[in-house]
Amino acid sequence: MGIEVKTDTSETSSQRSKVIIVVSPKGGSGKTAVSSNLAAALAERHPGRVVAVDLDVQFGDLSLALSLSPERTLAQLARTSQIDATTVKLHLTPATEGLFVLAGASNPVDADAIGHDHVSQILPLLAQNFDYVIVDTPAGLDERTLAALDCATDILLVSSLDVTSIRSLRSASDAFDQIGVTGDRLLVLNRADSKVGLDPSDAEAAMSMKIA
Repeated sequence: MGIEVKTDTSETSSQRSKVIIVVSPKGGSGKTAVSSNLAAALAERHPGRVVAVDLDVQFGDLSLALSLSPERTLAQLARTSQIDATTVKLHLTPATEGLFVLAGASNPVDADAIGHDHVSQILPLLAQNFDYVIVDTPAGLDERTLAALDCATDILLVSSLDVTSIRSLRSASDAFDQIGVTGDRLLVLNRADSKVGLDPSDAEAAMSMKIA
C-alpha cells in the first residue's frame, strides 16, 4: 500500500489540513479509543488522506488498538539526521485501508529520544501530505502534548462521566486559555450512559460547552 502524497505542499495546502489533538488529563478516559475510531472512520471517507500519530510515546496503545506491529516508530524518526517529508513518510505504518500510523516508541526508554521540537517539526510535515492528522496524547500535559497543541486546528477534549475526569478536563481547558492555545475545542463524553449519579448535562455545565 503506497502513500498518496498531495501534489500541493504549500503553506495554503497545510492550512487546509485538520490537525486534531485528542486530549484528556486523566488516564482511562478513552483517548485511544476515540483516536483510533475517529482515524479509521475518516480513512473510510478519505482513503490515503488520514494519518494517526501515537504521542503517548511511553505507554501508548494506538498500534495495539489498530492491530499493528510497526517496524518503524516516531522514536526512530527522531534519531534520524534529517527530518523531512520523505523521511517522515518512510516511518509510517499502513493500517486499515486508507489509514497510516506513526507509532510512538517500542519501549519507554526509547521514548526519551522524542522531544517537543520533534513534534513541532513533524506534525506540520504530516499536515502537508494528509488532510487529517489525528494525534493521540498521554494523560496529563507534557511538553510533547503542548507542542502538538500549538499545531492543532481542532482539540477533542475527552472525558468519562465522573467528577474527577470532568474536573481535570476543565482545569486543562482553563490552562489552554492561559497559555494561548487557539485550536477549536470539542467536548467528547465517553461512556455517556454510565450510571454514576451524573447526567451529561452536568458535564456540559462544568465545561461550559455542549457535548459534540
